[in-house]
Amino acid sequence: MKKYGFFMLLLLAACSGPNRLKKYYTAEDKTVFDLVEKLKKNGNDKEALEQLPQVYKTVAIKRKALTEANYNNLVPGDRYMQLAKEYGVMLQMYEQISEVPAAKKIIDDLWDPSRQIQDAKNTAANEYYSQGLEYLTYNNRISARNAYDFFSKANEAVPGYKDVRQLMQEATERATIKVIVRAANYYNRNWNYWGFENDWLQQHIINDLNNQSFRDVRFYSDWDASIRQIRPDRLVELNFTELFVGQVFVKRYTINRSKEVQTGTTKSIPARPVYTTFYATVNVTSRYMQSRTTLECRIYDQVTGHNLLFDRFPGNDDCRTETATYTGNQDALLPEDWSRINNSNNFKIPSRTEVANRLIRNCYSPLLNRIKTGVQFGSD
Repeated sequence: MKKYGFFMLLLLAACSGPNRLKKYYTAEDKTVFDLVEKLKKNGNDKEALEQLPQVYKTVAIKRKALTEANYNNLVPGDRYMQLAKEYGVMLQMYEQISEVPAAKKIIDDLWDPSRQIQDAKNTAANEYYSQGLEYLTYNNRISARNAYDFFSKANEAVPGYKDVRQLMQEATERATIKVIVRAANYYNRNWNYWGFENDWLQQHIINDLNNQSFRDVRFYSDWDASIRQIRPDRLVELNFTELFVGQVFVKRYTINRSKEVQTGTTKSIPARPVYTTFYATVNVTSRYMQSRTTLECRIYDQVTGHNLLFDRFPGNDDCRTETATYTGNQDALLPEDWSRINNSNNFKIPSRTEVANRLIRNCYSPLLNRIKTGVQFGSD
């Protein structure tokens, strides 16, 4: 059962997705597959019966003669994977011919290249593995990235090869640029002064940037970094140089309305319309708040102090609303008067927390976009 399971895994790895190997088909390969298909439909196809043995023999001899020397233009590991792909074409032939009795009967030396495929993949995995180990000895991020790529290839060639998965994690760790996002300074006050339950800005930027899939870059809070004893490579400092929530200003004024409304007709012939002029006074209370903030962001290298980003991002929040009452006749009122009057029941002065929240979000969006599109966290 173990041998059978191993063979099936090998077969699936080599033959899954036939289209993947079609680019390696020669003209003779296509002829073999076409002839087998004809015999599948008609086992007595005379032309197919005569041609298949010789064409198959030709392609089998060519593939058996292949060695890694045929692919000296490729890097170590890749040359053996190329061999495995060529053998994979023969494995497809083996499977298809085996499923057609008329075809299998006339092939004297039907070749199952499963063992050659596995040998080629083992050799490729070993060469990838060796290159990965060599790159790890260089002890820098670029080399660690290369090491990861080679270990990944080894794992693809032979899943779970030696300790390759552990080495992939080690290479990833060495290649990763660790960026610490410090807690924001809210205009020389704590974040809870503004009514926040936590520093959501710090957590938002960490989550958003980690979700952007920067290669080999990972973002942490300063608290998380301390717990994990992480030495930062880059630092992000967020400082509100200004965070001003304005007071509510009130302005009151009146608007006099008058409107002629037809209230009847005369008894004369012909009748004429009778108009009545209605009057009303609208008492308007206008309330407005003007608030502003400036978020300063500095992203820099921990060792050199070199800035990757240093800029300020302003945010504004202007809140204005009008309510009203009226005296006089409602028939004189306009739609905008009713809008103000009806708004009186819904008016609510926003809290400092609500305004501060809007201000921070207004300046956070352009900051995040700037980082995503313009900051290269770099490598060494």
